[in-house]
Amino acid sequence: VSANKSAVKIIAEETDLHAQGYFVYDSKKSGAMTVSHLRFGPRPIHATYLVKRASFVACHQFSFLERQDVLEVAAPGATFLLNAPYGPGEVWGHLPREVQQVIVEKNLQLHVIDAHHLARTLGMKGRINTIMQTCFFAISGVLPRDEAIARIKESIKKTYGKRGEAVVRKNYAAVDDTLANLYQMQVPAAVTSTQ
Repeated sequence: VSANKSAVKIIAEETDLHAQGYFVYDSKKSGAMTVSHLRFGPRPIHATYLVKRASFVACHQFSFLERQDVLEVAAPGATFLLNAPYGPGEVWGHLPREVQQVIVEKNLQLHVIDAHHLARTLGMKGRINTIMQTCFFAISGVLPRDEAIARIKESIKKTYGKRGEAVVRKNYAAVDDTLANLYQMQVPAAVTSTQ
């Protein structure tokens, strides 16, 4: 939620777009599913409502694919960002059949990153919010990439500055290393999973 609130703030302050975030989350918080509905566009946004036809869907926990219909709201041709514990050459084979079917039928663009591995490598344990936020800005094109990265880093300094320079540096490294670990997948023409 914090990364998405930051993304909304960056979009609203750094572009001519109006932006809004609406969040649905379980009272358990830790380990529970949170759904963030981010909307932005050239006209003012006056109402809060759930996005029912999304041009960008991100799944931050691979296991949610087996428990939830994550892609139900994905519009045809939408972008799907997936945090997966598999490399680009093997992730397709690990997707549930229903997920593969939706990706093929809706002609989704699939982008994959192993954000948990990258976070652990950088000494950030399971903190993937900076990584996933960087992916969003890199893929969405809502801001030019270099400008988006500069804005994310400014936000990191404001958010984590009180925790010390080491925390800020780790988050900066996460931003810098994300793009090298983000892959756009070539989606096969047919479903192959037997799961």
